[in-house]
Amino acid sequence: KKHTRMRVIVAITFLLSCVLIMSNAQQPLIFPYPASVESGSGEMVVLPSTFTITTSSPSSILKSAIDRYMSLLFPFPVNTNRKQKARAPAPELPTLDITVESSNETLQFGIDESYTLVVDDATQQATISAKTIYGAMYGLETFSQLVVFDEPTNQYQIQYTPYNIQDSPRFPWRGLMIDTARHYLFKSTILRTIEAMSYNKLNTLHWHIVDAQSFPIVSSSYPELSEFGAYSPSYVYTGEDVEEIVQYAQQYGVRVVPEFDIPGHAASWGNAFSNLTAKCPGMSSNINNIALNPSIDFTYEVLSGVITEMASKFQDTYFHTGGDEVEFGCWDEDENIMAWAKQNGLNSGPAIEEYFETKLQAIVKGTGKTMMCWQELFNNGVTLSPETIVEVWKDVETLQEVVSAGHRAIVAFPYYLDKQIPSTYNPPNTHYEWIDTWTDFWSYDPSSNLTGGEEYVIGGEACMFSEAVDSVNYDSRVWPRASGVAERLWSAQTLGDVNEARTRLIQFRCHSMAQRDIGAGPAQVDYCPLPPTSRFI
Repeated sequence: KKHTRMRVIVAITFLLSCVLIMSNAQQPLIFPYPASVESGSGEMVVLPSTFTITTSSPSSILKSAIDRYMSLLFPFPVNTNRKQKARAPAPELPTLDITVESSNETLQFGIDESYTLVVDDATQQATISAKTIYGAMYGLETFSQLVVFDEPTNQYQIQYTPYNIQDSPRFPWRGLMIDTARHYLFKSTILRTIEAMSYNKLNTLHWHIVDAQSFPIVSSSYPELSEFGAYSPSYVYTGEDVEEIVQYAQQYGVRVVPEFDIPGHAASWGNAFSNLTAKCPGMSSNINNIALNPSIDFTYEVLSGVITEMASKFQDTYFHTGGDEVEFGCWDEDENIMAWAKQNGLNSGPAIEEYFETKLQAIVKGTGKTMMCWQELFNNGVTLSPETIVEVWKDVETLQEVVSAGHRAIVAFPYYLDKQIPSTYNPPNTHYEWIDTWTDFWSYDPSSNLTGGEEYVIGGEACMFSEAVDSVNYDSRVWPRASGVAERLWSAQTLGDVNEARTRLIQFRCHSMAQRDIGAGPAQVDYCPLPPTSRFI
């Protein structure tokens, strides 16, 4: 009975996909969907042997993107000796020309990411115009999704021409959080994740680098931290690795924001220096309970050294310092910390936390960075500077309080990729196929249930904590479920038909990820031909 039921579900799913594809036959399958799309009923061909992309911009980053997309556009060889299906001749598109107002390569939060893409079959011309090189790069991704290899005719085509696409993101912060502490991620996995992010028009890699379980990043100021805190001497990120990752991300229009989660989740710091962490044997059964020792100057010396060093390695303006799940009971158990707290008039866990965070904020400010933190600091009444960004990972009630207080907020609670049952539905929404949680992520708008202060919501993040993922299964656990978050953060709030989105996601998963060696799993039954150079063949 179980197998019969499963076959019925698969059959219905496949038929639904066919119906959806037929019903969308006159619509371009672009993902994330642009702000405005005007299309026609024409068709053009693109010849790999003669097609070119041109620009007058001197930007090396844009030129690298052009070279990259010239390769990505044509994954399948055209067999000129093969007998082709007869078809009415279509005009050829010989060139795509890109113009940008500024070739400035600085990549920071809030840059203009808009673009206009025009494909005209009457004049046989295509153009991308943008204010910045990064907007132009998003235009390239959209253009690449219009170019499809048609197997029956053995040629590359652009259907539904002419096009006039006006596009810009709804939110300026569109992130993916990766966790390299619970399981180490190889550098190749991080670089591939950056590539996939750019295809999804995500622009912020939130790198949760260290946690209780391991300290995998090398600090030249305190090399003992990784020497004794990493899983293995080979499972670390050197300064050269960080530089490569940050520079690689910039080539793809992705900012990298580091996170050092403190004062909780700090057990790995204590592997190098035992006096850095509180002594709370009664709570040590859960390694996440171990907190930093706020009572000694050495703690702040180490923090200042590490944060100052890391701030110089990461180019982004923002620096995430965690602050979640601090177990005050761990401090309560440490007699030395309690004696120090009494001497300094700190009569509670929140008072100690305020002391610690005041010193920490001064350290971060001294590096020229702006601090980010998880919501607990706000919940606990810690005094935060007005520019601090609060990441809300638990509930919409806190989100409302944060934005009402005038703090900028990042929405994370509806977008936890590691959860089988997303927390945004009551009763919980459980799917037969776990991959279908992408529909939950896609369906939850960052401003849902807010009664004011929406202007302080600057975006959101898909979060993949790594208790159950590593480099072996990373791609298929993240993609295409994170794509649901990506479209919700990029596209118009009015986009509301999840079945229509599914049709586009199926095509996007194949065309812009699987065919580009991203191990994104299928969203449902489909046919996804892979190019002969695929790493999966």
